[in-house]
Amino acid sequence: MADSRPIKNSFSFYAADMAALDERVAGLQKAGVNARSATLLRALIHLTSPAEMIAHAVRLAGDSALGVATSDDDVIAGHPTVNLPKDDVKKLDGVVAHLAKAKIVATRAYVVRAILRASPDGKALAPAVAKFLEDFPNKPRGLSKLRLEQKAKARG
Repeated sequence: MADSRPIKNSFSFYAADMAALDERVAGLQKAGVNARSATLLRALIHLTSPAEMIAHAVRLAGDSALGVATSDDDVIAGHPTVNLPKDDVKKLDGVVAHLAKAKIVATRAYVVRAILRASPDGKALAPAVAKFLEDFPNKPRGLSKLRLEQKAKARG
């Protein structure tokens, strides 16, 4: 049987990335979609095609080469961590490999930062993220996870 457990990924984010993430999450909540930052990142990675990821990463590399990047892009401000399905990790790795062939040094975090910065506001993202949550609901954590396990044991 294939191991279908998700792979934990942490991404180094700069202040501009953390601000963009917070803005998107706040916009989603205003639009009525209850999503945490990790859920938004999972959705963006899953819903963005490899070609779009490459385009956004190339644009970010171009902005950096032209000096358009923000001044705080040398200080890490956060490390969001998400659990990704193997297919999404492979997608990110494929994009990184494609960028390497084009002589653009990138990591998974770089690609995720690029798609986050290029993403529309939370209101525009809301329908896609809501659909993502229907297809891939959040797994229970903490106390709710324990309660589900207790119910399962009680049922036998």
